[in-house]
Amino acid sequence: MTQSSNGIFRVPVHVFLIAVGLIMLAVVGGSIATLGYNAMNQALRAALEDQFDSLTILMRERGRRLVDPIGAQLGVLIHDPLSSATSLEGRLARLPVLAETLRMNGTVVSVYAGYPNGDFILVRKIETDEDVSRFNAPEGTRFLVQTITEQENGKRNGAFRFYNHALHLIRHDPRDDYTYDPRQRPWYRESQFTNVQKLSEPYVFFTTQEIGITVSRRSADRGAILGLDATIVRLASEIASIRPSSGSEVAILDSEGRMIAYEDLSKVISLHGDGRVGRLHVSDLGVPVLARIAEKERLLGPARSGTIEVDGADWAYSNGPLDIGLSEPARILLAVPVHEMFAASRQIIQVQGAFVVLVLILGIPVGWLLVRRISRPLKVLAQDVRALAAFEFDEPIQVDTRIREVAELSVTIDNLRYTIQRFLEINRAIAGEEDFDTLLRRLLDEIIATTDTEAGILYLTDAEGARLVPHASRTDDGHDLDFPIPDVLLSRRNNVIVRSIADENAESAAASQSELELCGLAGLPEKMAEPPQFLLAAPLYNRQKELVGVLLLIESHAMDPALVRFTEALSGSAAVSVEARQLIAAQRELFESFIQMIAGAIDAKSPYTGGHCARVPELTKMLAAAADRSDDGPFARFKLSEDDWQAIHVAAWLHDCGKVTTPEFVVDKATKLETIYDRIHEIRMRVEVMKREAEIGFLRRILAEGGDPADDAELRRQQSELDADFAFLAECNLGGEFMSPERVERIEALSRKTWTRTLSDRLGVSHAERARMDAVPERSLPAEEPLLSDRPEHMFARPEADKLSPDNHWGFKMDVPELLYNRGEVHNLKISRGTLTEEDRYKINEHIVQTIKMLDRLPFPKHLRNVPELAGGHHEKMDGTGYPKRLTKNDMSPVARMMAIADIFEALTAVDRPYKKGKTLSEALKIMTFMVKDQHVDPDLFDLFLTSGIYMDYARKFLRPDQIDAVDPQDYRVSAPAAE
Repeated sequence: MTQSSNGIFRVPVHVFLIAVGLIMLAVVGGSIATLGYNAMNQALRAALEDQFDSLTILMRERGRRLVDPIGAQLGVLIHDPLSSATSLEGRLARLPVLAETLRMNGTVVSVYAGYPNGDFILVRKIETDEDVSRFNAPEGTRFLVQTITEQENGKRNGAFRFYNHALHLIRHDPRDDYTYDPRQRPWYRESQFTNVQKLSEPYVFFTTQEIGITVSRRSADRGAILGLDATIVRLASEIASIRPSSGSEVAILDSEGRMIAYEDLSKVISLHGDGRVGRLHVSDLGVPVLARIAEKERLLGPARSGTIEVDGADWAYSNGPLDIGLSEPARILLAVPVHEMFAASRQIIQVQGAFVVLVLILGIPVGWLLVRRISRPLKVLAQDVRALAAFEFDEPIQVDTRIREVAELSVTIDNLRYTIQRFLEINRAIAGEEDFDTLLRRLLDEIIATTDTEAGILYLTDAEGARLVPHASRTDDGHDLDFPIPDVLLSRRNNVIVRSIADENAESAAASQSELELCGLAGLPEKMAEPPQFLLAAPLYNRQKELVGVLLLIESHAMDPALVRFTEALSGSAAVSVEARQLIAAQRELFESFIQMIAGAIDAKSPYTGGHCARVPELTKMLAAAADRSDDGPFARFKLSEDDWQAIHVAAWLHDCGKVTTPEFVVDKATKLETIYDRIHEIRMRVEVMKREAEIGFLRRILAEGGDPADDAELRRQQSELDADFAFLAECNLGGEFMSPERVERIEALSRKTWTRTLSDRLGVSHAERARMDAVPERSLPAEEPLLSDRPEHMFARPEADKLSPDNHWGFKMDVPELLYNRGEVHNLKISRGTLTEEDRYKINEHIVQTIKMLDRLPFPKHLRNVPELAGGHHEKMDGTGYPKRLTKNDMSPVARMMAIADIFEALTAVDRPYKKGKTLSEALKIMTFMVKDQHVDPDLFDLFLTSGIYMDYARKFLRPDQIDAVDPQDYRVSAPAAE
């Protein structure tokens, strides 16, 4: 301190700052101590009311999360084939779906269905020892199936079936005493005549003595009433979690005061003298404050709050409606002791006072040193921190100072710099890795390097969540741990791995022999350069707080406590990374299953197409792989990435997805007159009628004029002629390579032969067919009918939606027949080749139009946006005469041309078609050679198809042995390669 010439004392800045700080601290501290208490109490009161509102909203949202998913599950279940299953075997076949419903929602205890004939099936979870004892379940039971079925003699049989977690039947118990009519149950009656979901009021389940609700709904096909029973046990745990303080009371009850949920559910249930169970009234709960609030408020009206005195203690309370999706109105009562409300404020005042006194005592000397010695190093640190804020992590942070705190701060900030840098490096490494197994190994390598430990093991949970499976084990030198690591059962609670999961925090333990044995690592020390001394386990939880795995680090030196916290931080990042890749893998698996489901549905639609949609992808990929391997020739620059392979896979599997719109009777049309059935039988019956008419005429002449041998011979001649005519028509119906003009003339001549119809042909027909018949007036009876005819009802007009405008935005260029179908008998029998009319042929070809339309509507990601082009080009030809867009070779990608070859070769060699037998190798290759010459198939790809031996690889895998004959690929090459 110095004195200036004018007598004014000047002090250094650090002295001035300390003095001002101490004075202001005393003034502000005193003011806060005196005024803050009352202000805080008032604020607490207001905050408590807000907290009441927030807790009510929170409880409503949590309650909704318990109830709403049940309705969503039921909304999916009503479309399940379970509702239409008429046999017990058919219903038991849906057990995987019902079991998955129970697994997906912990609150659902049973799912069941009642049928109009009184049949009943119920699937119940067996989770606790009480459940096992209650139902006398055998060991390993996870699901109980209770069934009631009606037998042919009218007797109703009941049975219990016990299944393990894999849904394998353990025991089957017939139960003659288990019979009742589900049609008399309230849940069945309430849902029987409505499509609206029905929700019961909360009640006590007779079997489990738990409070729950029943959700029921009629199935989509009205074949059954389905229901779910769900407990509200989790609602009680939610109540415990939202209590504002330890002495607070929270309860949920209905408008009449009966309990719905309380922290201790055992206090909510009452046992009546007749053995029935029910819900207690709030006045019988044994909590005086809740009883007094319910009595005072009458449980009516909007939300209200206030204070009340009970047994000499003051309570702040709130009473308000609570909508958690139950069928009856619910209310929530919250009560907080007033003394607990203000305990925090009193404690804060005490802490503030102690703090002010401490600072006043130590402030002057400590502040003096701090201000003088911290100001300069802090300035340096501020500059370094600004560099960190600019993401400059390469330069280490070092501050030359004697002050320990500042030096430690410098070291801490430098460690923070290093930690952030490592985190970014881990994230970059993870983001750049696509393979899941490689990702796990690289993630473990980065964590081992960041934590400076000797080795590590990364476990992931299995599908059932019952065990941990090792997926990666690494050492600090970047190699796999040379040791067989077993799975870890989560049911065992006596090792560091499972303890970390139970505590939901990182857990360390000495690597004793017993601890290693419990973890299944007894022989690990022999495989390591230094014996392990400590184990550190950190559980990996995803964003939904679900366990996805455990990280186990192995250290040969003393475990730094900071390492535990650091590992916890790393485990969160690792869990998110693992979850993200698992979600991506799950989405890909779902998409893969979806496209194979569509392909399977197409093949299953017709028993004759067999595995077409499975074989074409195989052959396409074989040809694409051969082109990718080519180092010279036309495909030397053809290379495929992982994204390209995925696009090929998807396009090949979906190349015929439009066939779902093609009627089976067109695809499988084996004869010319076949539609839903073969109409040759109608013509046969007409010929039979004509033969009977001839015979009747003969008999009438005998009765009128007497017998004449000439007449008998004429009758036999007429009938023989009719037999020959029908044999001819039946032969024409089978189709062939060519219909001669003479045969066409004979069909037309036969169409002029007649038979007598005495019944109206407009009786018993559909509305649509009657409308087509009405195009001409009905003839009077009896009527002379031609043997063959093309009648108005045979002509089906094409809807406007099926027509293609010349400027359609897909670019389709196909000649669309005027009629949708022409089922005229003469018209069909005159088909020159095969069994298909022009309309039939277009309907079959139209599948590719529907394929492109369907795929064009799908929001494919960027790397799959060429799927419609790849899948929709396999019927195009190199000369532009194909369909549906009449593309030329230059308009098509190489993969689309490969798929065309695969589709043709598979079709030629397939043995599951009704209209032809599978070609041999030589026959198929010869036909394709002509197609190459006619510019229908890409010659370069066909040459690759031959020279690479793909045709033989495919034949060995998919063709019958009798189809694989000797072939020389050189005999089928249209042109030799340029090198030759």
